[in-house]
Amino acid sequence: MKPYFYLLFLLSLSLAAQNKDAQKRLYYNPMEGDPAYAMGKYKLKLQGFAESFDTLVTKQNMVNFAKKNHILDTILKQNPRLAMPHYYLTHYKKNGENHWQNTMVYFIGNKIEGKDVLLIATISSVSEVPSEEIDIEMLQLVLDKKVPKQNYMGGRSFDFLGRKVPLMDECYWQGVNIVRCPTKGEMNWSLHPSLAEAKQSVTLQKEWGNMIPPRPNYAYSRISEQQKTLIFEGKATQVTEVIYNEHYQDPILKSYYQDNKLIVYYIATIVRGQAIACVISYWDYNERLPDTGLPEFVSQFIRLPKGA
Repeated sequence: MKPYFYLLFLLSLSLAAQNKDAQKRLYYNPMEGDPAYAMGKYKLKLQGFAESFDTLVTKQNMVNFAKKNHILDTILKQNPRLAMPHYYLTHYKKNGENHWQNTMVYFIGNKIEGKDVLLIATISSVSEVPSEEIDIEMLQLVLDKKVPKQNYMGGRSFDFLGRKVPLMDECYWQGVNIVRCPTKGEMNWSLHPSLAEAKQSVTLQKEWGNMIPPRPNYAYSRISEQQKTLIFEGKATQVTEVIYNEHYQDPILKSYYQDNKLIVYYIATIVRGQAIACVISYWDYNERLPDTGLPEFVSQFIRLPKGA
């Protein structure tokens, strides 16, 4: 019996280590409205209702929810990997030949402080093919409120893999881990269980960059793509630089037009032992710091090699 119990002990240690590793990758941002979370390639929004699962989760209620939220699928499913009472609906959107937006809407019965509640978890991801896959561990960590305090986003500073980064006055949060600064650059990032998944994430983001529909009177084109070496978080890193051109033509005064270039760095690497996917961008007209040659917010993460 001793070897059996020893095996169980080792298994419990392994699961605890996996759980702790996943926690490090889980971000939370209160944003406006429903709490929002991100972990790896998944994003999750959570709504709570002070009603029991059996009271609110009926076929008609979920069909009505699907119609209201433009979800075509009204076939209720259950995930064998999720033990608590639940149903879920699926929704897929094809953005390109190998670029799909997946949305899973989970209706979950849970207890909070001994009271029955209904939780609606909307889990989204991007993949090369339609997928119903979700990260069960992420969902369980969110329901158990186990987001590390350092991964709470939304303030005027944030923790970037153990390094405190201040947010300039003009900067704002566009998503769980997306920061935009109109004149100083912008960045989004996500943490992944492997470098391969981080690379896939930036590949899909790069494909999305080629498909973003233009605003009225604007046209976008990709004018260059190349591999470059930048200093990212203090380490020489191979990145993909893509430069897009934004062309504006006045609809009335046809002779007036303007061109602006958007410089984007797609980065997938290991930082302080963690696989990260990161996309950093800025406009060619953004003011640049004399000592870095880059906008101020961008300069907090990357540097150009000497002589570049």
